[in-house]
Amino acid sequence: MNDITLCTIHTEKPYYIKEINKNIYSIEELSYYLFNYLYLIDDQFFCDSLIDYIEHELKQTTISSGIRQIIANRGTLGEKISFLIKNAGYYSEKEAEKLENHLVMLSSKTATERVKAKADILMDTEKYNMAINYYNSILNKAINNELPERFYGDVYNNLGVAYARLFEYEQAAAAFRCAYRLNKSAESLESVLLCDLITDNEKRLKIDQEKYGVTDTVINRLRTEIIKLKVNIQSDWDETKENEYIRQCKKEYIVEINS
Repeated sequence: MNDITLCTIHTEKPYYIKEINKNIYSIEELSYYLFNYLYLIDDQFFCDSLIDYIEHELKQTTISSGIRQIIANRGTLGEKISFLIKNAGYYSEKEAEKLENHLVMLSSKTATERVKAKADILMDTEKYNMAINYYNSILNKAINNELPERFYGDVYNNLGVAYARLFEYEQAAAAFRCAYRLNKSAESLESVLLCDLITDNEKRLKIDQEKYGVTDTVINRLRTEIIKLKVNIQSDWDETKENEYIRQCKKEYIVEINS
């Protein structure tokens, strides 16, 4: 991709992508989204409203008609993505080839792995409620025996992280306990203990410490980490930041319930 690329058409009417809570205004922005958020894309993404937007607002009739033809021929999701990227002209041939390699890798993943990858991206973009929904959709279905226990342990771990970032520490701790049972990860175990410490649940902490055979040395280290964390938060937190954080959480929640 060149350092500077002019948009072919930058329309005044946006197309809203709920997964990243952003509007796009050009075929270049759409290409960027497809290239960088590959695991967020599913067959429902290429809906009639998007194709109509590409045709009528972005004036990309070649792309819109090509995607319609792929759909009519029961083509794959990868074919739709690849066709748009190549015809949008935003990425170089080398970059388009790189995308095709990613698409091959994507096709080798199970549906469950693709859902986790989607949830992980939502986590990285701080869409915690939406990520929680996807993690739970994996855990509420029958176990895929093709995948190792560790995979499900990691799903539980990431679910716990999402809950913790929403300050839902009891739900986070429950998820971390399930994670540790499956992945035996020190990270998951420490997260259980951190939830106990953050909520000042000394009774639960004692139970978990005895259950998992955790030494007082580890507990004291975690207590120190929490003290340092609280100091950092207090020194870098004010009412404006707090209000902005609450506003973003509410906005994400509205997106989630309307999607």
